[in-house]
Amino acid sequence: MFALFLLVAGTHFAALLSPGPDFFLLIRTALAKGRRQADGCACGIALANLLSMLLVLFAMALLPAEGSWLWRCLQVVGGLYFAWIGLQALASRRDLVLPQGDQLRLGGVWKGMRQGLVASSLNPKLPLFYAGLFGVLRESAMPAWGLGLAMLWMTLVVLFWDLALVRLLDQARWRSWLPRRVRWLDRGCGGLLLALGGWLLLRAL
Repeated sequence: MFALFLLVAGTHFAALLSPGPDFFLLIRTALAKGRRQADGCACGIALANLLSMLLVLFAMALLPAEGSWLWRCLQVVGGLYFAWIGLQALASRRDLVLPQGDQLRLGGVWKGMRQGLVASSLNPKLPLFYAGLFGVLRESAMPAWGLGLAMLWMTLVVLFWDLALVRLLDQARWRSWLPRRVRWLDRGCGGLLLALGGWLLLRAL
């Protein structure tokens, strides 16, 4: 169970490293509005992740037992979803171009928090992603307190990584390193997602 949790936690963190909508929102806020508003945006993104996880766990509590046909169908859907986005990440050939912050305007923490919360909550992929992760943990018979700790861990990882990202943007070395490594980050994330998707599909069969 612990090894499986490490795989889930590693996949979650790899998905954070691979630039997505929240990543670019945070970068643009930091470069255009300043660190205070970007810090608020990071808090809003973390809160949106927490709410998505609570929604997923609540929905799972309403599902029938693991041996039911409905649970197996959901495992298949989750496994196929992870495999699909994993293959997309492995096949990605994108180039990362960071926006330039040449017109910096100071913003407030609360404004940034609202911005991050709304933008991240409107991302339909977020609950699907967490449904897959918590589906893996539930299938491994992790107790309720373990799921709660996993939720707390993932929320804190999102928060502290996003806060660190805002500060890394001040470093010229980081801003030159990331665009050169984005394809490797995509491949690492894709491999972990494929592993989780395959595990879910095998458990469903």
